[in-house]
Amino acid sequence: TNDHEPPSSLRSLPPEGARPPWGGPAGGAVNHLIAAPIVLPLVVGAMCALLGTRAPRFTAALSLAATLGLLAIAVVLMGQADSGAVQPYLLGNWDAAFGIALALDRLSALMLVLTALVALISLLYALAGEHQRGAHFHALFQFQLMGLCGAFLTADLFNLFVFFEVLLSASYGLMLHGHGAGQRERLKATVHYV
Repeated sequence: TNDHEPPSSLRSLPPEGARPPWGGPAGGAVNHLIAAPIVLPLVVGAMCALLGTRAPRFTAALSLAATLGLLAIAVVLMGQADSGAVQPYLLGNWDAAFGIALALDRLSALMLVLTALVALISLLYALAGEHQRGAHFHALFQFQLMGLCGAFLTADLFNLFVFFEVLLSASYGLMLHGHGAGQRERLKATVHYV
């Protein structure tokens, strides 16, 4: 090896003003909005889980605001994906083999918009009274949205499996959620669903 050669970590950096290998624009700017459809439902779901029965109206309003925000973010991302280029995003700037790699393209952006639209319609229906059957409806609903958005944005099979597990766990919880009439039928439906 040459003693005057820079360390390998410096050799892998792109030249000044050049496009980095992970697909970000020249200068290294990264579109952090790509992670927002996963982070927003995660944070709101955690807040809803903590609030639980203490502030049911605030929890419902928070869930509705987050779902509206998710729709707005999805529409913005769809506009960004219209160029046709795949926009990768590496969480924590770790290589794809070691970290969570996300990718935004036209299909994933379209699926995000459809998910947010269906989620908004479903939530508006649930706010008519169904959400009051249990204390954790909104937390489970937001965690399911997180899993769905993650599954559509992930760029590798391992994280696809992880996001599927999140959305399936939340969907099991939503099926079992509630008390009173129909508990036996919900349990039976959940067993068949699994």
